[in-house]
Amino acid sequence: MAKGQYLVDLKAGDYVDTTVFVKAKTRYPYRNRPGYFLGLVLKDRSGAIEGRVWDNAEQVDREIEVKDVIRVRGIVEVFQQVPQIRIAFVEKLTEEQYDRTDLVAYTQKDPAQMLQRVRSAIESVANEHLKGILKAFFDDPDFVKSFSEAPATYASHHCWLGGLLEHTVALLDLSDAVLLQYPGIDRDLLIAGILLHDVGRVREFRWDIDWEPTDEGRLLGHLVLGDQMIREKLAAIADFPEELAMRLRHMVISHWGTGEWGTPRMPMTLEAAALSFLNRMDARMNRMEQLVKEAREGESPWTGYIRALRRRLYLGYGLPGGRAEGVVEGEEITPSPPTIELPLTEWDFLPPD
Repeated sequence: MAKGQYLVDLKAGDYVDTTVFVKAKTRYPYRNRPGYFLGLVLKDRSGAIEGRVWDNAEQVDREIEVKDVIRVRGIVEVFQQVPQIRIAFVEKLTEEQYDRTDLVAYTQKDPAQMLQRVRSAIESVANEHLKGILKAFFDDPDFVKSFSEAPATYASHHCWLGGLLEHTVALLDLSDAVLLQYPGIDRDLLIAGILLHDVGRVREFRWDIDWEPTDEGRLLGHLVLGDQMIREKLAAIADFPEELAMRLRHMVISHWGTGEWGTPRMPMTLEAAALSFLNRMDARMNRMEQLVKEAREGESPWTGYIRALRRRLYLGYGLPGGRAEGVVEGEEITPSPPTIELPLTEWDFLPPD
């Protein structure tokens, strides 16, 4: 069936008839009588919204599970300034009744072109040892499939299918300018570090209609998993220089930059530092782009207040003459809510990827 509506477009008062998947399900007991109502977190590729089942909640609870794809009907209401769907009808769908691309966020870039960029970068590496380990990964069809599909993070930057490949290619592109500016960096080592720094992500997550951390992803994390994967490949390559292997592994385990984010070691080589800076820049800018899209308020040149940044962002009017349609002359911008001055913001405590 055609999807019709995306969650990001819903407004208070809208009637809803669309296809979503169930991200989470919670029972809420009534305060003054037996029984419970059902809370559902509903998602599609555009975003998420809360839903409430007040009637026949127990029947819906029996029939609908987390990760089920459903057709949902209802109306958008506002509770404590947050939109939610008052659900009147739910129908579980089979795979033939929906298009997965309507439900899951994918990269908007061409995966084939991005993979070609990766392969060109590998071919450009002159050091045969580094080229050998890169080929050990990227000549493996199963690894390439997982690497091309995986999200880069669970809920931060590039958090969509294909996000890992997109993030990696972005670092390759950004590295071109860095290598021109700083000729002391070993280009081959930096390229190898970029291509391998997040390989642990393919074991940190599992994904189908949605994605979530694996057990080893939660317990070990992608830095440890990536180092394990690299050591396994190194063990199968004859005469790989020990010192070069150490420098490469150091880049992977240190690319988060500082200890408060859980990195075992801070960057101690030019190449490791360059990788860490590039990684942080792409992660932060991509996340900021997402926050801007989520926080933009109609035709206003300002976003809403972004809690993670502790400020609004100015976007401009975007039209000649400096005025946007629907902006009334003399309109006041709502001031940001008061904040407690702290040396660091929440943004500073977000891991770089």
